[in-house]
Amino acid sequence: MRRPAATLFRIAVALAAVVGIYLSTKDGSFTGSLVYFTIQSNVVVAVVFAWAAVATACGAGHPPTWLKGGTTLYIAITGLVYNLVLAGQPFQMTAALSDTWELGNQLVHLVTPIAAAVDWLLFDEHRRFRWANALHWLAYPFGYLAFALIRAALLDEPNRYPYPFLNVDALGYGGMALNVAIYGGAFWLLGLAMVAVDRALPRRTPEPTTPTPQRIAA
Repeated sequence: MRRPAATLFRIAVALAAVVGIYLSTKDGSFTGSLVYFTIQSNVVVAVVFAWAAVATACGAGHPPTWLKGGTTLYIAITGLVYNLVLAGQPFQMTAALSDTWELGNQLVHLVTPIAAAVDWLLFDEHRRFRWANALHWLAYPFGYLAFALIRAALLDEPNRYPYPFLNVDALGYGGMALNVAIYGGAFWLLGLAMVAVDRALPRRTPEPTTPTPQRIAA
């Protein structure tokens, strides 16, 4: 029963990400919207959860542990940064069905992050993360930082920084670097918290046992 439930849930998560991306970007350019960590992380969720759904249905070929865990962390970062830093009304389900952009906004910033976390807690195998994963997972956020800053340096337009906490024009390099240190430390702590929770949860499959050697009679 657990496998069909996990398969259906992962399909739903992937679809939520796809629909959210579409509704959030349909009035503009999808490729232009890829400058935002929100859209990138939802694309990753759509791909990884579709992969996980197929693998769960087939019983083999699952995404690597580090990738599934990293995907969960990145979409959690999207939800937390938006709702705690950027949104005027955090964690508010305000989307009306007639307002497609706002519905998409809620899907990519609230529904998909929560659903991904629920999937990790309920359906993933546990006790597979390592403490070093929390540091390794930071490679993508710092890669995104490099991308955003290089892109901004190459453009000559007022809105070239995707997020206000990266805006060198307003903050200066010192202020931006301080924000990077604060956010980077918070993301690392969030990764450590994920590892701690994962190691505390029960493993879903039995530990492999080493057969006891049989004594051969002379």
